[in-house]
Amino acid sequence: MKKPLSDQELFSEVEKVICEVFRLNGSAIRPDTTLVGDLGAESIDFLDLGCDLEKIVDAEVDFRKLFQEKRAQSKSGGALDVTVREVVDYLKLQVEVQDLTGTTVQ
Repeated sequence: MKKPLSDQELFSEVEKVICEVFRLNGSAIRPDTTLVGDLGAESIDFLDLGCDLEKIVDAEVDFRKLFQEKRAQSKSGGALDVTVREVVDYLKLQVEVQDLTGTTVQ
């Protein structure tokens, strides 16, 4: 099991992964940056992000679940998007679930 990351450390790691996948510099990423609207993420990008983020948190990362949760909370029914902050929060939750269940990603 990896050493737990603080919120700032986790944000920094997520920022690095996003910059690598989208070939950006770090100053372009803020907590309210949206993956689809601001960065133009497509399905292949979510696969790349998921794989790289799993290595950081040593837990399953499934963006479909994140979008399903957001859809369930949405009242507008419009196009959905997720922010970097929401990704960080989702990763923290995945790590907590992993810690409780004792399972790790292979």
